[in-house]
Amino acid sequence: MSGCEARDAKKLVRSPSGLRMVPEHRSARSPFGLDEPPWVPDKECPRCMQCDTKFDFITRKHHCRRCGKCFCDKCCSKKVPLPRMCFVDPVRQCAECALISQKETEFYDKQLKVLMNGATFFVTLGTSDKSELMVCRLSNNQRYLVLDGDSHYEIEIIQISTVQILTEGFTPGGGNTRAIGMILQYKVPGSEELTQMKFTASEDVSCNKKLSASWLAAMHKVSKGGKIYRMLKK
Repeated sequence: MSGCEARDAKKLVRSPSGLRMVPEHRSARSPFGLDEPPWVPDKECPRCMQCDTKFDFITRKHHCRRCGKCFCDKCCSKKVPLPRMCFVDPVRQCAECALISQKETEFYDKQLKVLMNGATFFVTLGTSDKSELMVCRLSNNQRYLVLDGDSHYEIEIIQISTVQILTEGFTPGGGNTRAIGMILQYKVPGSEELTQMKFTASEDVSCNKKLSASWLAAMHKVSKGGKIYRMLKK
């Protein structure tokens, strides 16, 4: 177990919104996580905040678990997974929030799982002319990129500044390309200078080139247009 995963224990907690499986230690919380929003108080919400229907004994009010706003059943009927808040089961959300959560569920089910499974690369640090064969993966708590070989590195996700995916096979006519590597720049805690790492997919038959390409594609997906960083700030 790496140092960044030494405190990964989780606990089951109950809130007004539902059951959640959360880390026992806040320091182990995923950087992609969201806090539960405060609910709009019932007394401040006499009407649906979407369709303006007046609440009464027949038309009951419901709170969206993602935004905390108050809606009628028609405007807040969908139950959708919300992994960013660690809910065990799908929870009630308004139509707008449900669309966002559905897209994020794909992010969790596909890209994050591929990154956590890991892949093998030749890794070059800085301007060195030597590379080392290492397994690179996203940690279980999703806070670090963990690299293991003869050396060991743990790069905190929030310290990553840029991600550049290296490809080959491009043609002027728009031919297909494939990912063959990555250049990563990040800050080491306590320093303002950027450190660079270059990842190159191994040509060794013992290494799974398809797996490496899938890992790079997932990294490209989560970093494209700064998506991974926008998610961290929400």
